[in-house]
Amino acid sequence: YNPEVLATKTDHESDRNEKLTAALSTLDARSRDIIQRRWLAEDKPTLHELAREYRISAERIRQLEAKALEQMKGVLAA
Repeated sequence: YNPEVLATKTDHESDRNEKLTAALSTLDARSRDIIQRRWLAEDKPTLHELAREYRISAERIRQLEAKALEQMKGVLAA
């Protein structure tokens, strides 16, 4: 293993984590929770499980998730 390659890889991972944190911070609490649980957690809940928890439809969870992902793309692309 080349130390320079490992350092570069670590820098890229750090940058990626910072961008992800920045993108998540632009979301409201509910949207952030949905994204974190549906995309970043090991035990990912279904749309229906989140819908029951938030007392809204699974379709609304899907819409919130899609909107949040679009919002995050803007931050991550910058």
